[in-house]
Amino acid sequence: MSTIDFAAAAAVIKRLAEVSEALGQAAGVGAMETAGSFVSYLAEHPEDIEPLLRFGASELPKDWIHYGCLTWMGADGKLHHPEVVRLIVGAPATPVYFRHAPRAAEPHRGDVN
Repeated sequence: MSTIDFAAAAAVIKRLAEVSEALGQAAGVGAMETAGSFVSYLAEHPEDIEPLLRFGASELPKDWIHYGCLTWMGADGKLHHPEVVRLIVGAPATPVYFRHAPRAAEPHRGDVN
């Protein structure tokens, strides 16, 4: 734990909450659930932390929600694991990206999508 920059961690969590709130509001879903989905996905794909926090969810792959590592409780009352769900829905084994052309570093403008 001594190697964690807690001030930087706090900034990341605050930004993740902002992105989650914006996406949740646009999609008509809960921001807390969205934040959990982001954490699940980013834990498995840390290379996408910067694109997500800098430019928003549009930088994530199609069906990104299927590519996390955390389980969730479904509406059916059962625990679901992303790996099993990927098999059920026929998702590719690895995420498919449709990223925009590389962007120059821009100052944070509050964009989330």
